[in-house]
Amino acid sequence: MTRIGSQGYAAAYAYTGATSSQTGIAADQAKAAEVAKTTASSVSVTLSAQAQAALATTLDARSLDTVVADARKSLDALLSAAKATSALKDGKATIDVSGLDRRSLYAVASNQGGSFPIEEQVVASLQLKAGDDAALAAPAASLRVTGDYAGLYKAALTRHEAAGTEEKATLAWQNEKAALVEGLRQATAKPGTAPTGVANDPIPAWLKENGGVVSNPRSRDIDALVSDVRTALDRQYSLATGEGMATDADAGTIDFTRFDDRSLSAIALNKGGQFSEHEAKAAADEVRTRNRDGVSSTWKSAQQSGDSAAFGRTLVSQYVSMSDEEREAVGWTPALYDKMISLQTLSAKLSSMFGEDGTLKTGMSLLDYL
Repeated sequence: MTRIGSQGYAAAYAYTGATSSQTGIAADQAKAAEVAKTTASSVSVTLSAQAQAALATTLDARSLDTVVADARKSLDALLSAAKATSALKDGKATIDVSGLDRRSLYAVASNQGGSFPIEEQVVASLQLKAGDDAALAAPAASLRVTGDYAGLYKAALTRHEAAGTEEKATLAWQNEKAALVEGLRQATAKPGTAPTGVANDPIPAWLKENGGVVSNPRSRDIDALVSDVRTALDRQYSLATGEGMATDADAGTIDFTRFDDRSLSAIALNKGGQFSEHEAKAAADEVRTRNRDGVSSTWKSAQQSGDSAAFGRTLVSQYVSMSDEEREAVGWTPALYDKMISLQTLSAKLSSMFGEDGTLKTGMSLLDYL
């Protein structure tokens, strides 16, 4: 999820009752303190993990420079403990950054201060995504059974609001917040119906990756996954044409809307020899379409955000997070990964040659960076 600034709604909560006299305010404060003192010993409130994280972020008064410095120290310690020189090796993480707080992860992922190489940015980005996945897993499971889209959007908003100051200042976070609010409104107004026509809504893409017809597609053994996908396809045919009447020839256009990317790739590659030529071709076409749309969307988002490094960073993150089946189906090879890393690193180095006004920094030359 991305993040929204407090403009627009903060004013509604600011200084309520500001016309009260100072004496009245003092009396109210004293009364509130007495109530808190009276109830503190008898009331125990347990906050959820998400609520605790949001509270910690709210109370984080560190400057951005301090956040960056702390993150740099933490990463250096992790790399040293792992005896690694890079956060990625052959497209896999060498360090576990789950211990970093949300604000620190965002600082690394967005390369605040230019202190973090592409490998560290990718690992941090994937950890932020893992936080999104964990927050949405339970409501997504409920959605599969009950059709409760509102619960999923509520969970997404809660996760969204736990962002730190820097995240909330971005246009992407603000746009996504507005989308989630609109999605929740639609889901509440029409229970059981997926929101539609919502610009910047992250939920449809998340569901396509994580919430399909197969449970836990990312972690399942490929043979078990193939069996589930075969069953799901046969069920789709039977519902469309009547029990016992479905054949692959009868299927025509297959609806892949609720198939996640790994399940789709298993069909396209005909894993286990379980799928017909028609099914494999249709799935391969869908894989190419999703890949093209995903790359296009990533490019547009990077252009809108004004972050020149976001496009390459997101593509590298996507490669690292893919299963072997997804990479094979879309044609993303280790050689392509190496090329993306080298180009992104070069782009970052070239960008660092210039100041905020776009002029070359004093005393710097292209050879200093190549």
